[in-house]
Amino acid sequence: MRELVSLHKHWLNADSVKQFVSSKIEVNETVPDGLSQTAQMLSSFSRLTVLYGLIYVVIEGYKELKFSNEAIDELLAQEDFVDALRLFRNSTFHYQKEPISEKALKFLELPESEKWIQQVHIAFRKYFEEELSIKEIMSQINA
Repeated sequence: MRELVSLHKHWLNADSVKQFVSSKIEVNETVPDGLSQTAQMLSSFSRLTVLYGLIYVVIEGYKELKFSNEAIDELLAQEDFVDALRLFRNSTFHYQKEPISEKALKFLELPESEKWIQQVHIAFRKYFEEELSIKEIMSQINA
């Protein structure tokens, strides 16, 4: 159970970043409109890279701990996505000479990569809710 709670903590890290991926970024009003839009886009992309990297950490832990869940296992069987996401994580958390490295592009250019990673995130949320009885615990706390 301790290992599952630890893995859940890593998922919570990713989920907390996910909450801010699409939130509006306040910009200094003296900045020209086109520049502020570019800054907002770059900031959103930076948040997304951190989110994707953190989701890979959850995948890595799940596989290392040899956990099993039908929905997650089905998604992780798509090894082209998993390996490209590993490289993406590396490009995010290890220095790269290029602003957007080939490692990052490999995942971003995969058809349906955004849909796949969203499905992975949701599958892990459901997995943790079931395995850790989160809904029941929250009901008891709210009672």
